[in-house]
Amino acid sequence: MATVPVHHWLAERIDVTPLYWSDLVLGTVWPLVGAVIAGSRPRNPVCWLMLLPAMIGPYHLLAYYAGYSRLVAAHPLPGWEAGAWIGCWGFVGYWFATPLVPLLFPYGRVQTVPRRVCAWAVVAVASLGTLAAMLRPSGTDPVPDVRNPLGVTGWEWLHTVMFVCAATTMIGGSCAAAVFLVLRTRAAGGVERARLQWLLLGGLLMAVSFLSFLLDDAEQPALIGDLVMLVGLLGPPASVAVAVLRHRLFNVEVVLGRAVVFIVLSAFVLGVYAAVVAGAGLIAPGSLAGTCLMAFTALLAANGRGVVQAAVDRTLFGHRHDPYAVVVQVGRRVAPAGEPAEALQHLVDALRHALRLPYVAFDSPAVAAASGRPAAGAGWRVFPCRALGRELGVLRVGRRSVDEPWRAKEQAAVEEVADRAGTLAYAAALVEDIARSRARILAVREEERRRLRADLHDGLGPSLAGTAHQLDTLARRIDDPELAGYVRTLRDRLRATVADLRTVVHGLRPAVLDQLGLTGALRELLAGYDTPVCSCRVDGACDSLPAAVEVAAYAIAGEAVANAVRHSAASRLELTARMEDTVLILSIRDNGRGIPPRHRAGVGLRSMRERAAEIGGRLEVTAAPGGGTVVRAGLPVGEQR
Repeated sequence: MATVPVHHWLAERIDVTPLYWSDLVLGTVWPLVGAVIAGSRPRNPVCWLMLLPAMIGPYHLLAYYAGYSRLVAAHPLPGWEAGAWIGCWGFVGYWFATPLVPLLFPYGRVQTVPRRVCAWAVVAVASLGTLAAMLRPSGTDPVPDVRNPLGVTGWEWLHTVMFVCAATTMIGGSCAAAVFLVLRTRAAGGVERARLQWLLLGGLLMAVSFLSFLLDDAEQPALIGDLVMLVGLLGPPASVAVAVLRHRLFNVEVVLGRAVVFIVLSAFVLGVYAAVVAGAGLIAPGSLAGTCLMAFTALLAANGRGVVQAAVDRTLFGHRHDPYAVVVQVGRRVAPAGEPAEALQHLVDALRHALRLPYVAFDSPAVAAASGRPAAGAGWRVFPCRALGRELGVLRVGRRSVDEPWRAKEQAAVEEVADRAGTLAYAAALVEDIARSRARILAVREEERRRLRADLHDGLGPSLAGTAHQLDTLARRIDDPELAGYVRTLRDRLRATVADLRTVVHGLRPAVLDQLGLTGALRELLAGYDTPVCSCRVDGACDSLPAAVEVAAYAIAGEAVANAVRHSAASRLELTARMEDTVLILSIRDNGRGIPPRHRAGVGLRSMRERAAEIGGRLEVTAAPGGGTVVRAGLPVGEQR
């Protein structure tokens, strides 16, 4: 503030450049907001960037000191050369702050390569412009009659370098930062989205002010243009202050949406008018034709306002104003799902995207699905999900901010989606019941097969074999040849029956499982191979598994090992089986040629998937890191007991 009285006192004695109110805002409000943020978040680079324009005040005062020493005082004052030199470049702080603040806000980090490249480019160009300003052979900006003591004579081209760098950072850098800000706003959610929206609103205010300043009539008083610039320069620091310190107390979406619509329509009107005038070269701004053209363009913009407003709202805020659009979008995302659990995941993803929500989750005893993360401290709203008159779960919809208003249209859209979620939850419960019943049936079947095999193998089989042996002995003792022939025929038929019985016994359940157990049977699968070199690691907990799990695991492992040996050309093969909670994890990995990206499942792969699905498990075939194939099956044990 000391700059104002010093400027007025010195202006009565020498020629000085006018002092603009916009410079006062840049040198006071920006650093003030930066200092406040630095008090609570000193490690955030954004606050230090906003402190850079604080150089405006010392820059003016040092230039005035040099002007007084050089042009007013009887004798030169000490250090006036340093003041004159700083008076040639001390204004450059806003070259860095204007484009870098929106790039780094709110966390002070550039998390993507394009933003990082843009930030470094701004720093490089602004630094080059600063160096040019330091060495240009000219007078100081506040006091033109005081020359730069470090200016290089004959290097007037440095003026061009300085102005090109200034335009590149202020126009090019700011436009790039604005594009990144819009993209980040669309992708963000919750508190971060609210912060970015406030900064976007402040940037729009500054852009409108600069545009108005550039398009103003040259005959308009300079004070009006200065005030317009003042209002624009107030936008970013004010929006940053609200976004960082008080963002939870305000809702800027309506203001932001209307501001964007105003900018789009204004740019459309001015652009169409300027294009026609420049193309025709015959329509003067004050002529009847020019007035009619402007009126027609304005009428066209007014009629298109609703369309533009809807497009802007949809881009920035999703379909929260159109419940039918929300339901349609959710329905389209849910339709391709192959099972209810997958459909519920698509549903929560689609609802979060359609309403630009930070978090959506569905919870029920049968199935759960979640998308996104809750905004810090904002919480969520809970909607019951009903089907056939029963409440089957709840839909949790995360708030964007603590005090965000909840519109009736949003309420209607979420309630409709919650009913669909209830129907899907009912279907998921039915699918789970069917899968559980099937698993129990399979478990009972395999246990009965194991018992039946043991009875036939250890009881009926030996009895029939013994009877056949007795008949053979009887045939040798009978003297009557005809009668002995009948006995031998009966013996042969009985032996054939024993052979058929053994075939039936072996078909009921792999004999190796009863002889060696699952651990020994899996090791037996890998025995006898020189290539590939095989290794087997089986958890001790795998020795006492239900019969259905043993049969499925052995069948899957056998098929996977056979495929690897026949088709993979692998030099190593590894089989592992371990228990994770109540799930048997079976993995067969080789280092062969792997599977093609778009392979077609054959009979063996389909058979393995069916084996796993029969007992409620899952099977995945993926490419192994470094080459090869991994067949991984998860077989639930708890359901089979």
